[in-house]
Amino acid sequence: MTLPRLQPATGTLLVLASGRSAGSIAPTTVSLHGSAGWSALGSVSGAVPAAPEQRELLALPVAVGDYNGVRLGTDEQPAAIAVVAGQVEPLLLGLDAEHLISGAVYAGNDQVNLGLGELAGKFVAMSAFDLKDQAGNRFDNATIAGKDVVIAAFNTTCHQTCPLYTALFAQLHRRKLPPSVLLVEVTTDSVTDTPTALANYARSIGASWTFATGSAEALTAFWKPFAVELAAGDVHVSTLALLDRHGYIRLVYRGVPAVGHDIAPDLVTTLSVEGLHELASGGDGWGTPQVLQSLLTISGPELPPAAGSGAAPEFSLASTDGRRVSLSGLLGRPLVINFWAAYCAPCRAEMPMLQSTVGAQSRAQLVLVNEGDSASAASAFLSSVGVHQPSLLDSDLAVGRAYGAIGLPITVFVRSDGSIDARQIGQLDERVLVAELSKLGGQ
Repeated sequence: MTLPRLQPATGTLLVLASGRSAGSIAPTTVSLHGSAGWSALGSVSGAVPAAPEQRELLALPVAVGDYNGVRLGTDEQPAAIAVVAGQVEPLLLGLDAEHLISGAVYAGNDQVNLGLGELAGKFVAMSAFDLKDQAGNRFDNATIAGKDVVIAAFNTTCHQTCPLYTALFAQLHRRKLPPSVLLVEVTTDSVTDTPTALANYARSIGASWTFATGSAEALTAFWKPFAVELAAGDVHVSTLALLDRHGYIRLVYRGVPAVGHDIAPDLVTTLSVEGLHELASGGDGWGTPQVLQSLLTISGPELPPAAGSGAAPEFSLASTDGRRVSLSGLLGRPLVINFWAAYCAPCRAEMPMLQSTVGAQSRAQLVLVNEGDSASAASAFLSSVGVHQPSLLDSDLAVGRAYGAIGLPITVFVRSDGSIDARQIGQLDERVLVAELSKLGGQ
């Protein structure tokens, strides 16, 4: 009896095109980059509408898995594409004169919607500005070109929300953000906040990010797109904004950030009675996790080396139990490497299942890698979810980036010889984990 051949599970990749203006494309091959390298999807051609209109170029089954690059003809762009069995994954290509627009490849529904808005010019572009930083150096449009920027309105005489915004920046700074992200606090008080005053303020709180000031005219022009007026003390509009690397204003948060208990004593002592009340209130529903997620959505991924294929990158990391652990010392048995952080809700949900499921079989070893938390914070998290094994500490996020951890959680399955077998982005389903463990056990 001849048994039917089992076909790999597939999802549907929906390739869409749009441009800043209407155009067309001659027959050109679209390819996708995954663990096996580049694979041609097919040829596309025809009209390309102006955003927010879009045109379907291809709709075809693609093997389930994670892909990290798109090629149109000879143009290549990084992209984080997750194809799930039985689901449709939209992929929008931003085109201009038959070429991919730099940074304009969007995967997933949220990214596609953002991409159509960006291509249609619905996002407000940051106007020209010319300020000075705390060292007296020019801070202008050229300074932020090509960077994703987190901007907060503040002044050094504010004792209500401003210290909370600075505490939020300190939390973001400790996350070891990539060089493509810039943190900037811009004053609303041109009189008091000279470059020297800002330098003294930064030094007093141990801040190493950028503070900026300027004349009343320059600051008024800078804050105009955000509807923030110049003011001293506690009367200014509390604002945090995100600019993308193309210079567009993408998100604006208002009100009080949630910083929890993670605030330096030097900042707590600067809070007024109203500021202490706002600290205790828990904020207005947004904080570091939301800003980090927004940054990931806005900036998209950087193409990670050796992500999801080839040899697992070597590492040597400290552990919460004080040991130092290297990949080479772990090889010889399959590994399930899980990248996580204390702020990550899906990490909290999946970790007990990871421990029990991997622990139920003796062949593979679970390796936990914390992204950016302190040893005490990581240990407290593990204890709170009932996980009793130590975690490695990737304090500068370098190992995570090498493994393609563009968002958390990510789980990487490594064969006993050190080669990567698979990579799962997002919270693991127990059935998926069991299937991957079975595959690793049979190799």
